[in-house]
Amino acid sequence: MSKRLLTVYRLFAIGLILAMLLAVRPASQATAQQEAPPVLILPIDRATFLPGAMFDVRIEVHADELPADFAVTVDDQDATKFFGAKATEESWEFGPEEGPLTPVQSLVWRELSFSEPGDHTVAVTAGGETTQVTWSVLEPQNAGAKNVILFIADGMSIAEITAARMMSRGNTEGKYNGAFAMDEMEEIGLVHTSGMDSMITDSANSASAYNTGHKSAVNALGVYPDTSAETTDDPMQETFAEMVKRTRDMAVGIVTTANWTDATPAAVFAHTRRRSDQNYIAAEPLDDGLLPEVILGGGSRHMLAQDTPGSRRDDDRDLFTEYEDAGYTVVTTAADMEAAMATPPERLLGLFHSNNMDVWLDRNVYTDNITADTDQPGLVEMTTTALDVLNQNENGFYLQVEAASVDKQMHPLDYERALADLIEFDEAIAAAQEWVQANAPDTLIVVTADHGHGFDVYGGVDVEAFNAATTDDEKRAAIGTYADAGYPDYVDADGDHFPDSWVVKRTMAMFVNNFPDYTEDFQVSPVPRVPAIPSDPEDDSSRAVDNPDDDPNGIPLQGNLPVAGATTGVHTMQDVPIFASGPGAEFFGRVMDNTEVFFGMADAIGLDPSAADGLAVAATK
Repeated sequence: MSKRLLTVYRLFAIGLILAMLLAVRPASQATAQQEAPPVLILPIDRATFLPGAMFDVRIEVHADELPADFAVTVDDQDATKFFGAKATEESWEFGPEEGPLTPVQSLVWRELSFSEPGDHTVAVTAGGETTQVTWSVLEPQNAGAKNVILFIADGMSIAEITAARMMSRGNTEGKYNGAFAMDEMEEIGLVHTSGMDSMITDSANSASAYNTGHKSAVNALGVYPDTSAETTDDPMQETFAEMVKRTRDMAVGIVTTANWTDATPAAVFAHTRRRSDQNYIAAEPLDDGLLPEVILGGGSRHMLAQDTPGSRRDDDRDLFTEYEDAGYTVVTTAADMEAAMATPPERLLGLFHSNNMDVWLDRNVYTDNITADTDQPGLVEMTTTALDVLNQNENGFYLQVEAASVDKQMHPLDYERALADLIEFDEAIAAAQEWVQANAPDTLIVVTADHGHGFDVYGGVDVEAFNAATTDDEKRAAIGTYADAGYPDYVDADGDHFPDSWVVKRTMAMFVNNFPDYTEDFQVSPVPRVPAIPSDPEDDSSRAVDNPDDDPNGIPLQGNLPVAGATTGVHTMQDVPIFASGPGAEFFGRVMDNTEVFFGMADAIGLDPSAADGLAVAATK
């Protein structure tokens, strides 16, 4: 790890530890509180588990040595006796690079599990104070589903769905001319997205909650973040995919339009405090044993040995060859994927771009923007291909499908590219629903987002008047609100649910609530947007300024983000929508925490990792 990164993570750890120590108060107070060292307990307070789910425990005491009265108990019993295993003792220092550093004494237990439902109190005594947390082990349920499909549109909000529906289906006299597939699912609810360290999450943290049932921190995947410098030794949280593979031998699939080692897809299987450990993540299925039957997306640059052109690896591993040796059929184009499905393979690895896949609008309209990897499949094709491969497993399957560029295009305020990918996402849901009806009706489908963006529509724009205006005031006069907003004039004559033309006479005034200094013309950009750039091209952390090449005829807008380095929009705190259909769908028709999504999926298929067959005994339909 570089010194700069080490400093970042040490500072992150300091802030996280201070926040957690303030949140969990000691059960008893020492007479001289200043003598009691800070204590960190992982998993955190109110953590929830399934019986038989695997997890690690770490206790940190921030002191030069363990106090004489140091003790760890679970339900008033010595932890070593309760867990039936002796802890490993470790020590290190953390803090800012310039110091002072904080010494840490740590105990860690690996690969633990609870056998029965119930609540447990973990107490750590150190220096006269006792700090405690409570963990809950839930009773497994069974709604009778065999399979689960989790759809995640990264960064999707209710307002984005509304705008994409307007583009895709149109609206006549106040009524939409058609519904999205997700609109007509059986249940709808809302999901809280905050993480253990911040009210505003990133994709790693929130997607990890969906896949583990545990909170984590920004940038972390499948772990509780500790203060050690090593990013891959933090206390592990077993993922849904790992559980169904270990206990039921179910098939697992990952489909994404991002790099397949990016945060949301990696949440299915990865364990690291740093989502940017993508070389490590790419090899983790090979090294640690969870081999998904299907991996489809981008990210070939993390698979190539370091001496191969385009590689981002720092070693000589050729992961394409290693995955082939592990039994995968490897494809790199849409044509190759179609050919491979003439006889569906048991394992399929398809990587169609060196990094993130190109967005729908560039693959289908502005094709000159794509100069390499020109034969990429769409999300619909990847989804149905994955289902055909996974369905060969008689034990059932878990598939996670991500539309990554809803988020990746919302960040640079490229609304048309984001919303086109959201339309494509809904088309993939519709295709999955049709496939499920024909092939596996005992499948739960869940649709949600990992976090939202502060996007909305506040008016309509007369494009001709806007472009003809010579002053900013005249341009603003071309924006209609309320009765003057009207409707956009997108047309879908061929019925494919995408506008025939993205250049229209009247469009929507779209906006996010956080942005750098930039200009906005409310019209589709023929090239991917770069709204702001660093004032110093050699320093990405320098003041962000308007990019003169982006929307030069637009209205200048003064940003409201920190000026240093903030060239794009950021995530927001809002709850995100969740939709569900199929056995177990009723679980999702309410307001819930993001960790509960995991338990809803587990209840649907009757997942009980403590049972010999991994199956909860009684169905609760």
